[in-house]
Amino acid sequence: MIFRSKKGLPENIYRITGIRPGRIAIYREALRHSSVNDLEAVNVNNVDNERLEFLGDAILDAVIAEFLFLKYPKQREGFLTEMRTRIVNRDQMSYLSERLGLVQLMDIKPELFKNNVAIKTIGSNALEALIGAIYLDKGYKVARKFISRRLIGQYLDLDKLMNTTVSYKASLLKWAQQNRRKITWEHETKIEERGEVHVLSLLMDGDIYVTDSNRSRKKAEELCCEKACRMLGIAG
Repeated sequence: MIFRSKKGLPENIYRITGIRPGRIAIYREALRHSSVNDLEAVNVNNVDNERLEFLGDAILDAVIAEFLFLKYPKQREGFLTEMRTRIVNRDQMSYLSERLGLVQLMDIKPELFKNNVAIKTIGSNALEALIGAIYLDKGYKVARKFISRRLIGQYLDLDKLMNTTVSYKASLLKWAQQNRRKITWEHETKIEERGEVHVLSLLMDGDIYVTDSNRSRKKAEELCCEKACRMLGIAG
């Protein structure tokens, strides 16, 4: 394990969120990566942040949808969906996590810090877990305030995002159409020790091109599209 001082965690949570934590154990869980379970045989419950990540992802989607619906009253569904994708994609979530300094507060397997790709995903997932923890500790209104005022209001430039293409799926589908390539998907669900995992394979003209997995099917699809775009040299 690495970095985090449990004695100082309440102060750190307040520093990065502006929220005084009540149920501090929930925040410890939000900042505990599953890799630590491999190091601690005594941790019979295998507690990590994946369940809170699942919850936080749902809260984040709801808050962002409401925020955009109210901010852009004249825009249609397609615009709102695209803007939500631009806000909650892995790169943006990783950026927000980095600005908050979340990874430095986590219990995590030390060697993962050498893997920049893994750290981006870990940071992104930890932010969703933190949102889940805030929701359980303080309720929906406080979680919504944290997302809309601290994350969006303080760190994101929505006008810039409107003119920035970050939807890997949209970019990939556009490329495929222009190059007359057929994109299809294969989906498999696996039951692992910590729950259901979605394994998605992106097929190019019938052949498997990339594969990735996540507890969220939507995230697994996004990761596949990002991989494919990078391999093809398509700007996301």
